[in-house]
Amino acid sequence: MLGTHDLPLFVLSGLLLNITPGPDSLYIVTRSVTQGARAGAIAAAGVASGCCFHIVAAALGLSAMLAASASAFTVIKFIGAAYLV
Repeated sequence: MLGTHDLPLFVLSGLLLNITPGPDSLYIVTRSVTQGARAGAIAAAGVASGCCFHIVAAALGLSAMLAASASAFTVIKFIGAAYLV
């Protein structure tokens, strides 16, 4: 089991993962270049609010519930699909 002596390694890993560009960074840059700084700021706010929603859901135990119940996972999966449609 990892202890507090591994905290600097955890912090470094978290920082490296956060500064690594991904699809959200590409989306924000693309919106900024094509539609201006205001659109880029709105895109960044949308990405940040999505991250906050994910953090709150994980903190409330949604991840543990989905890991424990296949039927709950199926329900959430269909809700997500309906949202995308």
